[in-house]
Amino acid sequence: MAPQSLSLAVMCVLSLWTTAAGCDVRQEKIEGQCCDLCHPGTFRKAFCPNQKTDCSPCKEGYFSENYTLFDRCDECRACQQDYVEKCTPTTNAKCSCHSGFLCSDNVCSKCEEDKCVMGEKPKRTDIAVGDKLIQYSYTCEPKHSCPYNTYFDVKEDLCKTGKEGIDFIHLILGTSFLLLTLTLLVFLSYVLIKKLRKHNKYNHPMEVLAVSTRASDFHLSKEESGFELIVQDESKNSNSLGFLHL
Repeated sequence: MAPQSLSLAVMCVLSLWTTAAGCDVRQEKIEGQCCDLCHPGTFRKAFCPNQKTDCSPCKEGYFSENYTLFDRCDECRACQQDYVEKCTPTTNAKCSCHSGFLCSDNVCSKCEEDKCVMGEKPKRTDIAVGDKLIQYSYTCEPKHSCPYNTYFDVKEDLCKTGKEGIDFIHLILGTSFLLLTLTLLVFLSYVLIKKLRKHNKYNHPMEVLAVSTRASDFHLSKEESGFELIVQDESKNSNSLGFLHL
């Protein structure tokens, strides 16, 4: 009898401790009774008899992502433009917008046109409007408006200070100085060459024509050439006659 009395006492103590402590993690107390929660992808069809809840699966187009005792599933989100992930019985759909459009809220259920022009980027402002829903408001601001001694980091899309920004400024200044120096050198070289040409033009020595004294260098006319031949023949004939007389 003693062992049976001890067992009954232990059971009573455990029952009282469970009632005082409450229900399990995946249970909820309804009308003084701990009822099992329905699994994700299902909903409560009827209250629990003897702690076991009557659950039914969600219909197509509806989902339930948590353990719950709700009597209905949530309706799947409808995306305005693109679906990143489609709705399943345990997860809601995930949306996105086309290129050139911006999400109007944190779940991207609607899209609005990006009105920023070239050289500008949208700046987002968050506005809480309900349970886990945040709406976005956009304004346009310059894309690369960084203060002095800073540089724009394309990867992180923000202005940074440091060695990179200073080196970039020095590079621009050095390149500008080099181009200015080369331009001045080219201009001075052009002016110098122009002055030298002008000096040579007005100070060139006069050319002296050399006059030949040789008779062979002169060209005679036909009459002069014929007269010279006759004189040469007569002198030859005279010399021949004198030789015969001898």
